Amino acid sequence: MDNERDKMEFKQIKYFLEIANKGSFQLAANSLQLTQPALSQQISLLERELKETLFHRSKQGIQLTNKGKIFYNYAYQMKEIWRATEEGMRAKEEELAGNISIVAGGTVSAWVLPKLIQKVIKNYPKLTISVIEGDNLETKEYLKNGFVDLAFLTSPYEADSFIHSFPVLKDQIIPIVSKNHPILHKKNLRLEDLEKENFVYYHQGSAIRMSLEKSWKGKNLKFNPKIIMELRSIESIVNCVEKGLGIGFISSYALTNKIKKLNVPSLTSEREFQLAYRKNARSNVLLLAEKFRSYFNVR
Repeated sequence: MDNERDKMEFKQIKYFLEIANKGSFQLAANSLQLTQPALSQQISLLERELKETLFHRSKQGIQLTNKGKIFYNYAYQMKEIWRATEEGMRAKEEELAGNISIVAGGTVSAWVLPKLIQKVIKNYPKLTISVIEGDNLETKEYLKNGFVDLAFLTSPYEADSFIHSFPVLKDQIIPIVSKNHPILHKKNLRLEDLEKENFVYYHQGSAIRMSLEKSWKGKNLKFNPKIIMELRSIESIVNCVEKGLGIGFISSYALTNKIKKLNVPSLTSEREFQLAYRKNARSNVLLLAEKFRSYFNVR
C-alpha cells in the first residue's frame, strides 16, 4: 500500500515549475524560501509518485527529461486552473468591471446580445463589453486562441481541457418567404415544389447552413435547393427575402412583419446555443458567464 505522505501535493507542482523556470535547485529554493535539501526531498517524492525522473542532474546544471517536459505542460495547466479557481472564489459581484470581449454568430449578435448587454451594463456600469461577429468556425478559433473571453457557440465544444461550455438557449431555423410570395397560396406544398424556387442561402462556413444540412442528413431528407445567392449575414438574407428574391432560412428570433414562415416542418432545424470560456479565465469573465447563466435561467 502506498504511503499517503508520497501522494502528490499541489505545492510540489509549484516547486517543480519554479525549478524548471529557474534552471537551478538552489535558485528555486532561494525564491521559495526553502533549503535546497527540503526542496530536493519534495521533488524526489513527486518523482516517486509519478514513477518517472523529471530532471537530469549534472555538474553543469539541470535539464528536464523527456518525461519532465511532458509533465511541465500538465503542471502549468494545473497552476493556471488553480489560479483561476482562487480568483473565482475571491470574486464578488461588485468586481464585475473592466472590459470583456465576446464572439458570437449573427443570430446572437443581432437579436440576443443587444438586450442582454443593455441589461448587464445597466446593473454594472463599470463593465464594458465588446462584441465580434463570426461564423461557427471563427467563434471557436477566437476563443481557443485567446482573442476573446467568451463565445456563443452553436454546438458543444469538443472535449478540451482548456474550455468549459454550457447550454444557454434553444433556437429554430425556419424557412421564410416574402409576405407577398405566391407560394404562400399554394396548397399541399411539397419539397418538389420548393426545389423549383430560388433560394437565398448562406456561405459554407455558416452555422445556420451547417445546422440545416446536418438536420436534413439526420432525417434522410434529400433536398437540393436552387441557390442563387450565398450570403454571410442574416440581415442580408432577410433583406433579399423581403424584396421577393427567393426563399431563405433564418433564426426564429429574426422574424419580421415583412416575411412569413413557410409551414414545411421537415425543413425546420433545431439548435442549441452554448456559452463557452477558457478554464483559466479572469474572475470578471467567470462572473459575467454566471450572470448570463442566471439571465437565461440555466441550471
